[in-house]
Amino acid sequence: MDNPSSTMRKALVYTVDERERAIALFSAWKVATVAKPRDFDILICSFEPLAIPAHLSALGIRNVVFDLHDKISAENLPQIWLPLITYLRLWLPDALRLRYDRLLYLDADTYLVSPDLSHLFEVDLGPHVLAAALDKMQWENPNRPILDFAAQGMNVRRYLNAGVCLFDVEGYNARNLLGQMLEIHRAGAKLQHHDQSLINLATKGHWAELSPRWNWQWTSRFPGLTERADPLLHHFGGAPKPWDAARRPTNFSGPIVEEYATFLSLEDSIHRFETNHYGGLRPSIPAQIKGLVDSALAYRHFRKLMKRHTDAFETRL
Repeated sequence: MDNPSSTMRKALVYTVDERERAIALFSAWKVATVAKPRDFDILICSFEPLAIPAHLSALGIRNVVFDLHDKISAENLPQIWLPLITYLRLWLPDALRLRYDRLLYLDADTYLVSPDLSHLFEVDLGPHVLAAALDKMQWENPNRPILDFAAQGMNVRRYLNAGVCLFDVEGYNARNLLGQMLEIHRAGAKLQHHDQSLINLATKGHWAELSPRWNWQWTSRFPGLTERADPLLHHFGGAPKPWDAARRPTNFSGPIVEEYATFLSLEDSIHRFETNHYGGLRPSIPAQIKGLVDSALAYRHFRKLMKRHTDAFETRL
């Protein structure tokens, strides 16, 4: 690993390979241009060197290469739909322990809206070593049984989404959270969501809960509720993605689709697309009506979800 040159003690991190490089660069570009002031590094973490265009390097976006591929591969972690590089995030608090105090991990398919991202690094973690938001499967049904916990005989109700995850580096390492996750895997645990499952099984619901506005996972499904929620950070988990909008109808806003189209058209990316439709393809009228009905049915769950946090930087401990 080449040590980052700045003296900042906080870092925003992505873990991607070449396939997701351009998508991560878009997310990082949004952060670099929207977050103000910015007192954290932006690192694209990988096993192999990844090209960072000069105009993005000038914004402080850097690639950091970790020689951990063989070590992580030797753990035989499940990769049914998850590339090995994603697991690198579990090793980063140890690999960067001498350099940073807090790490904020973002999935590549995230889109920053708020300029106040720097303050997210400072939220109260209480006695916990990480912070995250509830996974969207608990947004509509908070009491939904979690298969990962049920398979282990655990009576745990909170299940985090690991697409946005804030780590306290010292605490993470002191509690040997990585070691606990690897032991869970080696013991043969059935993992519904791979590394996200490992984080949830190791923490057992003991984590600081972020406002869903910092990991908004309903952008495509419920655009009306999304507008009401006023997200600070979108997370385009699942399918479709904004860069699919030229090939299939989506509910993503026109400006978001156009930003991706413009950025990816300038990158040597497998995700590059051009659209003849401003804002991408829109759902049919029947699909739009169904979406409105679904949003109405989900509204009471939405209200309960949003009431869990009175302030954007409040955490539930």
